[in-house]
Order: sequence, then structure tokens, then C-alpha cells
Amino acid sequence: MKFLLLPAFAIAMGLGSVGLPATASAQSAVRATVNDQPITSYDVGQRIKLMKLFRQPSGDKAVLNEMIDEVLLAQVATRRGMSVPDSMVEERFNGIAKQVKLPPAQFAKALASQGVQAETLRKFLRAQITGAMVVKAKARSIKVSEADVQAQIEKEGIQTETATIREFKLQQIVFVVPKGSSPGYVGQRQREAEAFRKRFSGCDNSLAQAKAMKGVVVLNMGRRDTTQIQGPAGDALKSAPVGGTLKPDVTERGVEVIAICEAKDIRSSAGVRAEIEEKLTAEQSKNVGKDFVAELRKDAKINYK
Repeated sequence: MKFLLLPAFAIAMGLGSVGLPATASAQSAVRATVNDQPITSYDVGQRIKLMKLFRQPSGDKAVLNEMIDEVLLAQVATRRGMSVPDSMVEERFNGIAKQVKLPPAQFAKALASQGVQAETLRKFLRAQITGAMVVKAKARSIKVSEADVQAQIEKEGIQTETATIREFKLQQIVFVVPKGSSPGYVGQRQREAEAFRKRFSGCDNSLAQAKAMKGVVVLNMGRRDTTQIQGPAGDALKSAPVGGTLKPDVTERGVEVIAICEAKDIRSSAGVRAEIEEKLTAEQSKNVGKDFVAELRKDAKINYK
């Protein structure tokens, strides 16, 4: 969903009224099991209330099936040893709180006043991140043939002999967050990283700047081209100015800031072919999530109660 409806979400919450948290019913019944993992009526009811806050009201059956799909993807992640750091979930949660102009604790109370537990939103965020992670890994297994790449090059009229791609010299400034740190500490490090960005004076001085701060490490990433950095970071790099930085990103190591030290166009037929391959792969991966979940459902033991 990517939270495109957050303004409506803020309006729907009725933020002026804060009441006591709702509690899970002791009589919550099992609505379905997914490979013996239960989904309860309380889980479904909480999700329905959350979707209403997102101004995306969904029927009982649709919500239940969506939650079954999420469980299937989460089970794949567990089997493959893939996990989502608590800090990443908390970052998303705090980001929504910031958008509705509330401190996280007050935001949790505002959710409770609408009958939605803060943990329900956290579980939803974790499910979204986990599902995206699993589907992305699945998409990477899709291979585009050389014939398809060549056909696309000819279709676009690209002259590979003279084609160029963008190459960057990068530094990575890491605001280290030890494992098990509190969400509050993660937030503190994010604020420190953002403040660092505002006073960043170029790669030549970044090491000296970092040495003045506790728990900050500067790593030289070397030279990377547009085929080596993909996703949101790759898109941001294409428009970021030399001497600037990308927005802080929370990772398992901490809060990371990428600085652009140099950028130049280099001649590279291989790089252009790689960009075309990436483009074709993205096109072929559009329905990979839907198709993958359909495969998982075929092999799963799903029982509706």
C-alpha cells in the first residue's frame, strides 16, 4: 500500500479523541490455519478496523485471505532465514506518527481510541516489509535472455559502441546502532544523521566530521555505476548533486547516509546491456508476487474454520 492515503488516515482517526486501549477478546476464535499457524477472529477484526483508518474498508473474507497470503510469505521468509529488524518496523511506525503530527506514544493512544492496538499496525508493517522482501528475492530469480536484451536494444535504437552509463564515487557514513537498541535510540541516531546531512561539507571533510561524533564510521564504497545500485537508492542517485547525500536509511548496522563524492559518464556497452536487462526483468516481474502466492497456496495446508 505504501501508505499513499496517509492524509485521509489522519482525518479518519479523529486525533482529538484519545481513549483507553482496546483489549483482545479472551474468546477470540480461530478463523483459519495456514500450515497449522492460526489466524484469529481478533486478528481479522483488528485488521478490518485498521483498513478503515486507511480509508480502505475491506470485507471480512477479503481481509482474511490477505492475511493468509501474508502468513504464507512470512513462512517462506522464516525458512530462508530472512528477517525484518525491529528497528525497521519502528522506523515505519514512527514515520506515520510524524506524518500525523503526533509523538509515537500519543499516536499509539490515538490508534487505541479508534479500537486499534499499536501492535496491530506494527504487525501489518512487518508483514508488508517481509512480503516485499520475499517477492523481491523471487523476482531476482527471473532471467532475461540475451536475445530479449538484443531485441530491446535494437528497438530503442541504442548504439552500444558509444553508449554511456553514470558512475559514482561514494562514501557511506554509518551511525552505528547496536543490536537490541531501543526504538528511541534508533530515532535519536536518525536525528543525528539528518543533522549531519544538513552540515555535510563534502567527502574530503566527512571523515573529520565523523571523528567528532561518537559511534560513527565512514566507509569508502569506491566506484559504483547505475547497474550496481538499484532500487530507491539507485533512483535517488541519478538526481542527487555531487557533494550531496541521500536521505538516511535504517539498516541492520544502524542509520546509513550515502555521500556522492564524484559522478561522471563512462562509455560502457556492458553497462547499457545490464540496464536494459534490469528494465526487462522489472517488466517481467510485475506479477511475480501474485503468481508466487498462488503457487504457495497450492502447496499449503489452509483450513477455514
